[in-house]
Amino acid sequence: MKYSRFELLAVAVVLCAVVGTIFATVSDSNRVADIVGQLMIVVVLIGGLHYGRKGALISFLIATGFYAIFAFGFRSESIDMATAAEVFGIRVGIFAIVAFVAGELNVRLKYLFIKLEHHDYVDSITSLYNSKYLSKLIEKYISEFDRYGSKFSLTSFTVNPELLEPLKKKARVKMVKDLGNSVIRGNIRGADEAARLEGTTFTVLFPNTNFDGATCASIRVKGKITGYLERHGLDTDDDETIQTEILEYPRDKDTVEIMAVNLQNASPPEKSGPV
Repeated sequence: MKYSRFELLAVAVVLCAVVGTIFATVSDSNRVADIVGQLMIVVVLIGGLHYGRKGALISFLIATGFYAIFAFGFRSESIDMATAAEVFGIRVGIFAIVAFVAGELNVRLKYLFIKLEHHDYVDSITSLYNSKYLSKLIEKYISEFDRYGSKFSLTSFTVNPELLEPLKKKARVKMVKDLGNSVIRGNIRGADEAARLEGTTFTVLFPNTNFDGATCASIRVKGKITGYLERHGLDTDDDETIQTEILEYPRDKDTVEIMAVNLQNASPPEKSGPV
């Protein structure tokens, strides 16, 4: 099963549950607000499952604001303000739980489904995509540019491997895993694609993003990587500690196309030597 099918299945199941709940428990005194509150759960779920943590946060804020309008602005005279506020607080709590779970499912299951379907497309250490799958993604987005003119960008982050050499192998592997799994994947949009190429080199593909947009996102991610390394007692004062390279298609057309070919022929990280 592909992640997109899982996403549709999860939304369908929750939608059925919400519709059933609406007909089973909605009170006559505040029917409109109850219906809106239930439907906002679906909005939050879709935002988290499809767009990840940031989508979950944005959809949570939208759902909370929209529900507040109906919970208080269209409150029935038979419901006092204290009761309305109590119901509002409970439902917002439900929004928060659904948003958190949906966002985490997007981050953690998206790559797992790829791994189950095509185990040779996923890096064994970080569970990010590997070079072969990134090559396919680049080809996909090149085709989309040819059809729709949608630009995309790529940023490679390379942590100086000499920085990790003093650590034991187990500690190096854990650090590479955390950098890919938590630091990088946890600080990009759900629509962005992350891959580990080799050693301590990671690449993020930013769909529908020009060079300036990718630069802003890359500065933020680089800051998170720096913070992680510093928290683990590593010196990041050297400018060579974290090297970044940003490419935009079609601005860097030739370089990106050559990169896709080279990635297709590259060995997976786990076969190219120890971390």
